[in-house]
Amino acid sequence: MNEQGTKETIHQFFLNKNSLGKRTRKCHEGIECICVDNGLNYKIVVTESIADLKNKVGQCKECEGLVYYAVGGDGTFQSLVNSVDLENSVLQYLPFGTGNNAYITFYNQDFDLKRDILSTDTFKADLGQANSEYFVTMFGLALDANVGNNLVKFKCLPISGKGKYHASIMYSLLFCSKPIKAKMTMDGKTQDIVSSFISITNGPTTGGNTPINPHSSAFDGKLNALITEKLSFSQALKLFSKVKTGEHMNASCVSLYLFEELIFESGKKLLYEIDGETQYAEVINIKVCKDVLTLKGKR
Repeated sequence: MNEQGTKETIHQFFLNKNSLGKRTRKCHEGIECICVDNGLNYKIVVTESIADLKNKVGQCKECEGLVYYAVGGDGTFQSLVNSVDLENSVLQYLPFGTGNNAYITFYNQDFDLKRDILSTDTFKADLGQANSEYFVTMFGLALDANVGNNLVKFKCLPISGKGKYHASIMYSLLFCSKPIKAKMTMDGKTQDIVSSFISITNGPTTGGNTPINPHSSAFDGKLNALITEKLSFSQALKLFSKVKTGEHMNASCVSLYLFEELIFESGKKLLYEIDGETQYAEVINIKVCKDVLTLKGKR
C-alpha cells in the first residue's frame, strides 16, 4: 500500500539470458535506469532457460499488484503467458528476439522501451490454445513445423533473423517436406486432408515476420488457417516466393479458413510448432480463447 492506501504496482521483469545473450547486461541497466528515474517499485530477474523462467514466475505469482514483463523473444513471452494466472494478471512484452511477431500482433506502433514501461493503459486480446498450452501468434504443422524445428541449425549464422528463417525454409523444403495425413474437424465439420503446409495464426506474421495470414487479428475472436494441398518442391518454392506480396493467398493450392475450434487426428504423433517451440501429439485440439490476455500498453 502507498500513503493513499491504494495498492502499489510492482513491475516484475523476466530477462531471458538465453534469448538476450550479450545484451542481457545492457537491457538490465536500461530497465533499472527507467524504473529508478520514475520511482517505480520493480524487480528484475534474469532467467537461464524457459524452465527457469517458469520456476521463478511460480515463486512470485502469489504477490498482488504485479505487472509481468517478458524481456526477450516470442518464446519468452509465450512461456510467461503459460506460467501466470491470466485471469488476474497484466502482462507486457519488451521484444528483443529475432522476429518479435507477438509485438507486431498486439501493438500497432514501434517498440520504445521507456514508453512501454511507463504506459498505464491496458487492453484485452485473444490467444490460441493447442491442447493444454496457449500460443500467442502461431501454430504450425507439416512443413511449417519443420521450418521452426530446423531453425536451430542456423542460429549461429551471422545473418538476420529473417535470413535464418529463410535458410530453414530451404533446408526443410529439401529434406523435411513430407505431407501429413489427418482427419480435420473444424467447427464441427470433418474432412480428411493431405497437406504439405498448415499455418494457424492469431496475428498477421509468423517466423521471420513472414505475412502468412496478413489479415489475421488477435482482436476478432477467431483464428485464421492457411492449409495447402500436397505440394512438390517446385510448387512449394513458387508458393513461398509469393508470400511477400500476398499473392500466395490466391493460389489454387491454398485454402483459407476462419474458425473457433479445430481438431487434427492422426494415427501417429505429429510434429507441431507453437510460437517457435516444437512438440508432438496424435490428437491436437486448437481453439481461440477470446479476450483472456490483459496487456499493458496501447493497441
